[in-house]
Amino acid sequence: MKRLGLWAFLVAGLAVVAWSTASWIAPSTTCRGVEMGPGDTCEVSDRDNVHTGTVQTYEQRLEVTRSQAPFAAIAGVGMAGFGAWLLRQDAKAGETAPVRD
Repeated sequence: MKRLGLWAFLVAGLAVVAWSTASWIAPSTTCRGVEMGPGDTCEVSDRDNVHTGTVQTYEQRLEVTRSQAPFAAIAGVGMAGFGAWLLRQDAKAGETAPVRD
C-alpha cells in the first residue's frame, strides 16, 4: 500500500509538469470566472474582494500566467524526483529486509 502512495505522488508530480507546460504553451485567463479574450480588461480586487481601481488587460493577465508556469514545472519535477527517490529507497530497503519464516 505504501508503494501505491509513492507511485501516486510521482504521477501527481508528472501531472503538475504536464499542466504547467500546457498552461505555458496555450494559456487561458479568466476574470471572476469568465473567460477573457483579446481586448478584454479586468478590474483587480484584493484578497477581501474590495475593488482596487486597478485594471489589467487580457495580455497582462496572460503574461502573469506564463511567468508562473515555470515555477509550477519546477515544483512538479521536484515532486516527481522526490517520489522516484523515495521509491528507490523503499526498493533498497525491501532487498535487504530479512526473510521471515
